[in-house]
Amino acid sequence: MPYSSNLLDNDIIKIIKKLNPKVVYDIGAGAGKYGSMVRDHIGKVVKTVAIEIDPEYIKRFELKKIYTKILCISAADLINSSFYDNDFGLVIIGDCIEHLKKSEGIDLLNFLIYRSSWIMIQYPIKYLQNTFDGKSQEAHISVWGNVDFASFDIVKKVTIGNQELVLIKGYLI
Repeated sequence: MPYSSNLLDNDIIKIIKKLNPKVVYDIGAGAGKYGSMVRDHIGKVVKTVAIEIDPEYIKRFELKKIYTKILCISAADLINSSFYDNDFGLVIIGDCIEHLKKSEGIDLLNFLIYRSSWIMIQYPIKYLQNTFDGKSQEAHISVWGNVDFASFDIVKKVTIGNQELVLIKGYLI
């Protein structure tokens, strides 16, 4: 689904306000929830970039009104030479990492850790989701937990219900 759980929204807003990033990448933008949070709580001076694989979502949710820039690519496509010199600032992976193959998700995190100040990941615990509206990219295909983030510098971890939030310090700090 192009929507994220709201269980951790208050924690996410507090983190966004505290970090006060200049650049935010929203991986798996969906309906634009995190872009709207950044805009509403920090302002429009922040550069916001949506990474959204589905062109229909970009149009339906009018993501061009929410984000400074939109890239219609998969999250795994970020790992190529055209992004090697990027400063990703804060990366939000909200209810998205479980849609990637585990190997792609791990590769993505390793790529981002070198190019980001912060990586915020929200993911479900034991939440079954198959295709949605005929879209195979909406299916959950990997399970995430503490062991997957053990090699990173975790600054904050919050669990509420079936949702977890992990804030990782990137190497640009």
